[in-house]
Amino acid sequence: MLDAKDRINSKERYVFFKKADVVAYSVHPSFKGKLRSLVFNLSYRFVRVLRRYEYVLNCKRGLLRNVELLFLVPYYKHLVVKCGYSIPPNVMGAGCSIHCLGPVIMNGGVSVGENTRIHVGVHLGTGAGYANAAPKVGKNCYLGPGAKLFGDITLADCTVVGANAVVNKGCDKSNVLLVGMPATVKKEGVDVFDFIIPCTLVAQLSLEEQRSLYHKPSLEVKKYLVEKGYLAG
Repeated sequence: MLDAKDRINSKERYVFFKKADVVAYSVHPSFKGKLRSLVFNLSYRFVRVLRRYEYVLNCKRGLLRNVELLFLVPYYKHLVVKCGYSIPPNVMGAGCSIHCLGPVIMNGGVSVGENTRIHVGVHLGTGAGYANAAPKVGKNCYLGPGAKLFGDITLADCTVVGANAVVNKGCDKSNVLLVGMPATVKKEGVDVFDFIIPCTLVAQLSLEEQRSLYHKPSLEVKKYLVEKGYLAG
């Protein structure tokens, strides 16, 4: 589970998470664009409901909280089944994205840092015999299709996990590529922003800048952010 400082713990944080998710799911930052994605993009709809669920759980109290949960939880569970996700609240940071429908499984003890990109078939589970000894994934990571992470392990920020890798040991090195079964460091000095977009950073830009970066590949977004001095080259 995410640390308290990394969760939605206020209305301001809730609004910021929603802005970061707009970038993460390639949603046009206009009202029409957001509405269209809510209707037609099931993954985006799931994450919007998940964020609302987290906000109500963490920030609201009393009768109104219970009433909202009465309606919110069944719809959340409906989307879990429809999307093929098993993702509890308070495990994914701002700007995390799942650009697929299909099995993505996370234990309640998992913590996934902001801006991490998650592909189909990813499984983050506990070690045998433990309830919450689950992986802690750093910020700005990339989990390739079919990646499996098990046990009380920690991955540093900016780690790339290759497709079908099985990670059962932690890695404290940043900017590395992990591949294999069991996974080992295949390459160092990897620039993760070739694979992902720093959504929490883009979400803080002006609306005009966000529109100019809409649907641009990660390399073009990175180039723009470096040229403007928002991101270190």
